[in-house]
Amino acid sequence: MDVLADSLRSLQLKTEVYGRLELSAPWGLKLDLGHPGFFHAISRGGCWLEIEHKRIPLAAGDWVFILGGTPHVLRDSPKTRPYPLPEIYAAHGGQCGGILRYGGDGTPTTLISFSFGFKGTWLNPVLAGLPRVLHVKGDGVVSSRWVESTVQLVAAEMEAGRPGHEIVATRLADVLFIHALRTYVETLPPEMGGWLRALEHPQLGPVLQQLHERPQHPWTVDAMARIARMSRSMFAARFQGVIGESPLSYLTRWRMHTAMQRMAESDESLTAIAEAVGYETDSAFGKVFKRHVGQTPGAYRRQLRQSRESRRGTAVRGSPSSRQSLA
Repeated sequence: MDVLADSLRSLQLKTEVYGRLELSAPWGLKLDLGHPGFFHAISRGGCWLEIEHKRIPLAAGDWVFILGGTPHVLRDSPKTRPYPLPEIYAAHGGQCGGILRYGGDGTPTTLISFSFGFKGTWLNPVLAGLPRVLHVKGDGVVSSRWVESTVQLVAAEMEAGRPGHEIVATRLADVLFIHALRTYVETLPPEMGGWLRALEHPQLGPVLQQLHERPQHPWTVDAMARIARMSRSMFAARFQGVIGESPLSYLTRWRMHTAMQRMAESDESLTAIAEAVGYETDSAFGKVFKRHVGQTPGAYRRQLRQSRESRRGTAVRGSPSSRQSLA
């Protein structure tokens, strides 16, 4: 099993190309749009990113990944006044997902911007270990060149505007997300840990693979240590140091994440789901689930169903046929 792929699938990543921004100085953009994530790549030129009281210079080939819907500003100079991006689109007749030309007659800069959404965040480990602002410079690292090449391909698709270019750009953005994660891991100092680093660890990686592949197995720290070919104490210390939590705590969190995913995607009984994630009784599963999620499995499932029914009702009310019948 590819643990990263498995975790990314459970995230239910939704990527949307926000636009190819052809900018010329002076220009300034303010982004406070509530998206869970943003990706900006500098295809040409350079600019300043201002976020969380920090000012970061961005050059051609650089990219930055912003998590948590953090408001931020992009501009050619710290002295240029920024305006909300939706207002700029509206004023210039642009369309989200298309090409926007904005600014004066100064130095040109091209930005490729995507927004990211995650339906299956729950207790997923992918996002837990990422910083809110992830900046990688286009310095020739192999993965960085992959990112740059993909960005240029997206830019070319959007510029050509051929039929289906939005779908192509969106699929490429999904690939870009994975390349971004890989590049981030490669740029980490050797002493830094984290879940993504643990995936490539020669001793911890195989353990994570087994935990994801068989969450229902009656795991013990001793059994995990044998897979890692380490002593129990050394394995527990290494796992804690790299991933930031104990092996059993990680296992429990992944089991709860898997259970929540199965509830969202199937009509399996709660008993079957409990067994699938390693619990022999509903009561034992229920106690752990409530401790991690804040509500019982039954209450969580009812909430999911109510949410689905609400979305279906909204879709029906908004459909052309329903509008015609009300006319």
